[in-house]
Amino acid sequence: MNKTTPQVKSAQRVLELLEFFAEERRPCSVGDISRSLGYPQSSTSVLLKSLALAGYLDHDARSGLYIPNVRIALITAWIHDRLYSEQHLVHLMEQVLAKTGHTVMIGCRKDTDVRYLHVLQSTREGRFTARIGALRPLFHSAAGKMLLSRLPQREVSQLLRKANALASSVTEQRELSAVLQELEIIRQQGYALSQGTSMPGAAALAIFLPTGQDREPLTLSVGGPMAEIQAASTDLLQILNEAVQPFTSAIKA
Repeated sequence: MNKTTPQVKSAQRVLELLEFFAEERRPCSVGDISRSLGYPQSSTSVLLKSLALAGYLDHDARSGLYIPNVRIALITAWIHDRLYSEQHLVHLMEQVLAKTGHTVMIGCRKDTDVRYLHVLQSTREGRFTARIGALRPLFHSAAGKMLLSRLPQREVSQLLRKANALASSVTEQRELSAVLQELEIIRQQGYALSQGTSMPGAAALAIFLPTGQDREPLTLSVGGPMAEIQAASTDLLQILNEAVQPFTSAIKA
């Protein structure tokens, strides 16, 4: 472990636990959480009991289920207010999910990957799923390509060399000329589409989420079975653009 940047496992697990509840949106047992997050059941139980004792989780003694309480919402509300004023980001995602039925994701760049900051799961059969905190390759995902389109050529080139060096096979590597050509098209059309390159059989459509010049770029995307996304791409793009319009207006005001 790097001594200059120590990893505090308990702190990381608290955040992963909150992301788990954000996705599940229901009371869960120690076993549910342990299996989903891959933690030992004993340490999961200790963590949950500690957070309940501190007043951040509610615990039903009869059922043994845990769920975050309003204290979590209150201590993080200022972040949402500061970033988005009166616009509600989760509500935006819920609107997109209701209109499309596909998985809705907000992503940001993490080195040569995209990290999903928040995910609302699809309601369709045979759905495409993604977990909050999941990583997708920057050069092979719709969200990643969208984020790359904001970067200068020199930085794109540096990231591509690193991504190619980390690739597990030659087929995952990409040529700079092809990447630059694709990014120019993305800049012109205002959206990015991935078709089976990030996850076999799945496609995703991504646009930018307006955040202001002093914020890191974020993407809003929908993902689902490739045939469904391809067939409905025009309608999906319209839904995404309509969803972010209030954010664009609020930033310009």
